[in-house]
Amino acid sequence: MGATMFGHARLTSIISVMAGILLASQVAAEPLASAETNWDGVTLDVASVERKGQVLTVKWVLRNAGGKNQSISFTTFDGGAYTADTYVLDEESGTKYFVLLDEGNKAVAGDLSFYLKPGATKRLWAKYPAPPPEVSAVTLIFAETEPLEEVPVTDK
Repeated sequence: MGATMFGHARLTSIISVMAGILLASQVAAEPLASAETNWDGVTLDVASVERKGQVLTVKWVLRNAGGKNQSISFTTFDGGAYTADTYVLDEESGTKYFVLLDEGNKAVAGDLSFYLKPGATKRLWAKYPAPPPEVSAVTLIFAETEPLEEVPVTDK
């Protein structure tokens, strides 16, 4: 009987821990900001904005709940002149932060031009120069959606 009671208590404890982990993962999955886009049926959710040293990493998710393929494109840089429709804005100082470029003038980002099928979800990311440490929230500017304001910055 004692072993059964111990086993039951241990099982109850394990279930409680698992439920806590599940709840924490659901809370963490809540977007920091969300907006409908001008792409029919496509929603943009900001997953994270993390500053590590001099780099700010922005991750976002697109969901196509519409009934047709959507041609998606985020412009970050165009051959020497910034024509970006995707950037980070520090509204306090008025500073725009554009996607970082590597040695070959390629954006330090995932694939930002693609087709999004109906029912599909696509995870995206880009790296920017980090605003100063005292900046705790930024405005995110993405193609085809309204500005996402006061998005919190997390320090890693």
